[in-house]
Amino acid sequence: MIFFSLKTPPELIALRLVQSFISESANICGFEKDKLSLFDLIAEEGFTYVVRLLKSEEESSDITIETKIDDRYFIISFFDKGMPFPKEEELSEIEKIGLNIIKAYSKKLLWINQGKNGKELRILFNKPQKDITQYDIFADDKKQKPSNDISIEILKPEDAYKVSRIIYKTYGYTYPNGDMYYPEFIEAVNKNKDIISVVAVDKQCKKIVGHYAIEKLDCKDIVELGQTVVDPDYRGKNLAKLMRKKLEGIALGLKIKGMFTQPVASHTRTQKINEEFNSKVCGVSFGLVPKEFNYKKMEIKPVTERESCFLYFKPLVFEKRFVYLPSRHMDMLNKIYNHLGFELQRPKNSSLSEKSRIDAKYNAAWGFGTINVFEVGSNLSLEIKNTFNRLKLSTQAEAIFLNISLNDAPLDEHIGKIEELGFFFCGVAPYILNGKDAVRFEYLNTLIDTDRIKVYGDFAKELFNYSVSMMKKVLW
Repeated sequence: MIFFSLKTPPELIALRLVQSFISESANICGFEKDKLSLFDLIAEEGFTYVVRLLKSEEESSDITIETKIDDRYFIISFFDKGMPFPKEEELSEIEKIGLNIIKAYSKKLLWINQGKNGKELRILFNKPQKDITQYDIFADDKKQKPSNDISIEILKPEDAYKVSRIIYKTYGYTYPNGDMYYPEFIEAVNKNKDIISVVAVDKQCKKIVGHYAIEKLDCKDIVELGQTVVDPDYRGKNLAKLMRKKLEGIALGLKIKGMFTQPVASHTRTQKINEEFNSKVCGVSFGLVPKEFNYKKMEIKPVTERESCFLYFKPLVFEKRFVYLPSRHMDMLNKIYNHLGFELQRPKNSSLSEKSRIDAKYNAAWGFGTINVFEVGSNLSLEIKNTFNRLKLSTQAEAIFLNISLNDAPLDEHIGKIEELGFFFCGVAPYILNGKDAVRFEYLNTLIDTDRIKVYGDFAKELFNYSVSMMKKVLW
């Protein structure tokens, strides 16, 4: 690990020095020059946030800024010995907007109270890696005819670059998960088991021709299956199904409660695979994927707007779900839970908190925001409104997804107010909020042509039509 350190008094006059220090550290880390202005912004928001806290507390602690470079991350830390961090809901609107900007462009933002050593505001960025076109790796000497001798295996770390190659071959540079173009990233996340990749290997030419992965989520009870790609030369060999079967076997060994997938809506192939594997549709994600996404060598026309997806969930256990179903959308909510195979029961007691616990994130690469309500309080609709306005003001989100816990308290008095903001119902996500079920809403800041969306399953069509009708009702 490499690290640098700078100490400064808590005065805004030092801001330019702090910006230069952080930007030059990012330059040393390998970020391209056109990205360095972003670090000037991050430095400004982070430093002014820490200074404001110290000034409001009438503290005189110096601020130490450290930048660290390890195998995966570029890390910026602001240390001081002032009062421990306040709760996020106690911050001013200006401070919340500044933090939203940092969250929007970083991998992760952490507040760490370190006891007698003070506190740390830590910001993590994925370290820039060489993408697949920067490797001294040549194409196969001869283009061999695809064989039928295909083996489904767990990815070997040294073969990570081969996964990036088929991503590039299939999608060019339009695949929305940009991490998949960096072999070091694929290798690192597989080594620490954040992702478990399986690959299809043509045994005749020792070539990786397919990839499918399990991604672990913040909630340990569930995983997401995705990052599916098949070499265009190997279409028609059912490789996605074979890899899916291997992945599900691995998932069962993880002792999880269920698996999410999000097949695209521009074609029905991956939706059909989910239905065949007894995965159940439970939601729609309109405009989830950037419109730049392009099926380079597949017989699918490039999308001219943001790509929509369906949300599927495969339960591996069938626990009784203790949820409060709001009267608005109750019929559809009951149908979704019945389709999933869950028995429902209303909780006996409601311990309503005074304040809601909400987290907001912005995915800059994909251009969408997420608001998660982990705990429902009496101020729910007001907190959602404030968080929503901050997210719109500080980002360029074309879609914002809202997940609200169904396990804490009745939502009836809040649903109307939430929909007045422009949110519309789009499904359910079991376990997604640290084990709690969520009712899903969405806000769109872009046009979606719902007529072009392809839907496979019968219940998927019913849920899709219902969500579209809710979208039209809210937006029009």
